[in-house]
Amino acid sequence: MAWKQVGRPQHFHSSNERMTERSQKEVFLGGEGDAWYGRNEQHLRQPGPDIVLDTLEEMRIAPKSVLEIGCADGYRVAQICERFGGTGFGIEPSSKAVADGRSRYPSLSLEVGTADILPFADGQFDLVIFGFCLYLVDPRLHLRCVAEADRVLGEGGLLVIYDFIEPAPYYNEYAHRPGIRSHKMEFSRFFLASPGYRLLRRNMALSERGIAKPDQSVGVDVLVKNYATAFPPNPFV
Repeated sequence: MAWKQVGRPQHFHSSNERMTERSQKEVFLGGEGDAWYGRNEQHLRQPGPDIVLDTLEEMRIAPKSVLEIGCADGYRVAQICERFGGTGFGIEPSSKAVADGRSRYPSLSLEVGTADILPFADGQFDLVIFGFCLYLVDPRLHLRCVAEADRVLGEGGLLVIYDFIEPAPYYNEYAHRPGIRSHKMEFSRFFLASPGYRLLRRNMALSERGIAKPDQSVGVDVLVKNYATAFPPNPFV
């Protein structure tokens, strides 16, 4: 049976589904990023223990060049460069966070932007970090973000994904802005679908009782990029 499309299909959307492809991105660039930074600014100035830093120390990772996507004011990148050396870069939708970061950490290179368009060269970094931001990305931009992170990460480099780690994808309404959604899943799956990436370590953040709460499973995945050995010679000949 042949399929035939007559005209354009009609779609019916709820109020939360009227978002255009770029609208969630535009909301964060247009003010919600600054609002997030305002709610968290004091905490960021005294961040306390950091699971990303702890993981890097456990693995004895000393990057020469590091990029954090969703870097806020760059506090984590600054600590990485202070502890391990190297040069630090960051991209963040909050212009206020970037302005504060440039003032507080003048050695860093911070830019206003989002994960789907990274203003950096191919293979520029040996460490790329998603800093608890993928859950706020519109799913229609997920693959663009994956492609951009892969593009700027050099061969043999490490990718750190700090975010929710949930066994099945789902969404919650974003508490701070109507019409925005928080999307949760195991984001490493995007990269591990390629044999060019391999999971090296997963560290889960535990609650006070030592277990992860439902809908609050947060952790760090560390992946290594290696396309050179991703496809070995044909084993069947």
